[in-house]
Amino acid sequence: MNIVLQIFILASLLIFLLCIVRFLVKKQLNIKYSLVWLASTVGMIVITLFPRLVDIAGDLVGVAAPVNTIFLFGCIFMAMIIFSLTVIISRLSQRLRNLTQEMALLEKRVREGERE
Repeated sequence: MNIVLQIFILASLLIFLLCIVRFLVKKQLNIKYSLVWLASTVGMIVITLFPRLVDIAGDLVGVAAPVNTIFLFGCIFMAMIIFSLTVIISRLSQRLRNLTQEMALLEKRVREGERE
């Protein structure tokens, strides 16, 4: 990998890492949702510093070209992100349904209390 490209990628990843930390400090991002981003950014930093790891991982998985290895792991990463977001949305949907039902029951109690 070209040293200029390596420095550019490393600088970009460090800026992205600082943005994630900034959002965490400002409480605009929940830590449990940011762990995947933190881990993947650190992983990309390690790969940028040691590009030979892509060749080794490709050999272990049986992929011929390093670009295909990166593409494979990118697809796996995107699938993890999509799955985690689906789980989060499902939980929030269930919580919203429960809150709506509780609010309807409380509203009914208030109306019955006003009638008496």
